[in-house]
Amino acid sequence: MVRVYLELSVLIALANQFDLFHNQTREFLDIAKNFGFELVSCKQAVEMDLAIGVAKRPLRVTDALRILEVIEVYGIKLLSPHSRTLLLLVNEYLDGTSLKIGDLLHYAGATFLNADYLASWNKDDFNPHYEKIINKVNKKKNLKTIKVGTPNMILEWLK
Repeated sequence: MVRVYLELSVLIALANQFDLFHNQTREFLDIAKNFGFELVSCKQAVEMDLAIGVAKRPLRVTDALRILEVIEVYGIKLLSPHSRTLLLLVNEYLDGTSLKIGDLLHYAGATFLNADYLASWNKDDFNPHYEKIINKVNKKKNLKTIKVGTPNMILEWLK
């Protein structure tokens, strides 16, 4: 079974009907379900992202609740790798990249959740350049490597 990790930008697009990528995200998830893909995300990374968003803008509580609702409606599994192990891997990643800890938590979550693909609309922080850096660390530690791309790219790869 193909396991696809959904980074927060995908969840945000899914939850907001006015988001530029909303329709493409819904189409991706429908196709993924039809193919029997398992859709997952890291509970710690999602909760941290949502907490930071709400702290910066208290009016975002509704947006955060909407995101949690679509996670449930679409059957996206929020899984919890061991937090200490997750943070140790994030620290390994920090040595080779300037990405923020929140983004690195998604990479580590995708790794420990044995995702085949990490889906993100954020091409600045989730792209082949960073994929290579992350996978170099993963290989060194005998961990699973992941392929990173937009939902549309992932569908193309799997056709």
